[in-house]
Amino acid sequence: MLESLDADAVRRWYRWGLSALEAARAEIDSLNVFPVADADTGTNLYLTLRSAAEAADDERAQQADLAVTATTMARLCLLGARGSSGVILSQLLRGVADVLAEQRRPPRGRALTLALERAVELAYGAVSQPVEGTMLTVARAAAEAARAIDSDDLAVVVDTAAAAARDALALTPSQLDVLGRAGVVDAGGRGIVVLLDVLKAVVDGHELPLPVAVLAEPMLDGCDADGSQDPAYEVMYLIDADDQRIPGLRAALDEIGDSVVVSGGDGLWNVHVHTDNAAAAVDLGAVAGVPHDVRVTEIGDHSRLAREMPPIGRLVAVALAPGSAGSAIHGVLSNAGVHVVDPGSVGDALAPLRAAELVVLVDGGPSVASSVQQAVDALPAAAVVVQVAAPVQLLSAVAVHDPHRPLADDAAAMAHAAAHTRHITVGPAAADALCADALRELDRLLADGGELITVVSAAAIGARIADELAATRADLDVNQIAVESLDSVVWLGVE
Repeated sequence: MLESLDADAVRRWYRWGLSALEAARAEIDSLNVFPVADADTGTNLYLTLRSAAEAADDERAQQADLAVTATTMARLCLLGARGSSGVILSQLLRGVADVLAEQRRPPRGRALTLALERAVELAYGAVSQPVEGTMLTVARAAAEAARAIDSDDLAVVVDTAAAAARDALALTPSQLDVLGRAGVVDAGGRGIVVLLDVLKAVVDGHELPLPVAVLAEPMLDGCDADGSQDPAYEVMYLIDADDQRIPGLRAALDEIGDSVVVSGGDGLWNVHVHTDNAAAAVDLGAVAGVPHDVRVTEIGDHSRLAREMPPIGRLVAVALAPGSAGSAIHGVLSNAGVHVVDPGSVGDALAPLRAAELVVLVDGGPSVASSVQQAVDALPAAAVVVQVAAPVQLLSAVAVHDPHRPLADDAAAMAHAAAHTRHITVGPAAADALCADALRELDRLLADGGELITVVSAAAIGARIADELAATRADLDVNQIAVESLDSVVWLGVE
């Protein structure tokens, strides 16, 4: 049994939490009737936590202390948050991380109580119009129970908080009318109970008790009794913005939609809103800061809308065939705000986004570029297609993207960056040989000059290459990108 929390306990909480959410995912999805009965809360919570939990086994992550581990993993959840429930979860985890990171002694029961209270404070602050009977209520009940027990015994505090969360979840149908009419408990609240039960298992030192999923059968006809209509789109994006501008953004989003959740801090925020006007939601973000990683998802059947969604600005897309070499960096590109699409379905994939302008990067030969060009020519957007020769060139092009430049200038800058990135693929080979070969190839590529090196590889391999370059070539900047699927190959780019 743990007497205090440490970095390994936090990593275990995330890893075990992911397994538990995977087991409960279908059940939580089936409970989902609020704010929209779209059966995705369990999936969104799972995907949000996965964005951090998969990093827990990274070699460098395992060497980090508690403060770094907690704050890094909470930030990864913010970057990967999905749906309103995922954004709220990311804010809860940030609150826990904030308190754990500032502890001078190993955090015991009272520190965890403070962490739960801070988590609830931030989560309520992120939601524009908090509603009782939701995951917020369940999290608050856990924090209040921890405060009431007034103990520094970590196990006692965790047991108390988890039990209070379960009790609070059972009460949610009486607190939120739509849950009562549907005959279910709150889906997000069920997710909170799962994660607190996992934390209890971590502290107790027991094996993870995976939830036994029991699918709910909500009475959805009762949920529609008020005759209201759901908004057409779920809009999510990350935004780089001054923290002082966020309250104004949150209020403005409230004017055009509902389910507004804006979480984050220190200049990086995750925005979520349900609205009929996706373009306006993104435009409001552009007023407050720089939006990126924009995702627009249609909610249900909205043929009732007489008008089309207006354009949402300039988007960058990459046409990558499934199974191609470039598909290994799909996640890296998505996290950079790039839409990754199949070359064979470019039109179908990009048309719903209603972009006014498009830059489409194509990692393929002339025939692929030609077919992509024909597809984008059929779209109403002004579009430029840029062909690249290697995945590393995709990263170079995306790095210089500037939505504030005219479309032609932006596309030209991206094409120039790609064309001037010398590249090579090293391997496959064992780790030692791979590092040696990569360094030898870099010497060759640098014979014609260069200032920036991009190394795309498994994390451990990339770290070894970066460390060697730091020791021998201090004049170079090294951009290391970890892609675990490249366990025996290194992609190198020199600019």
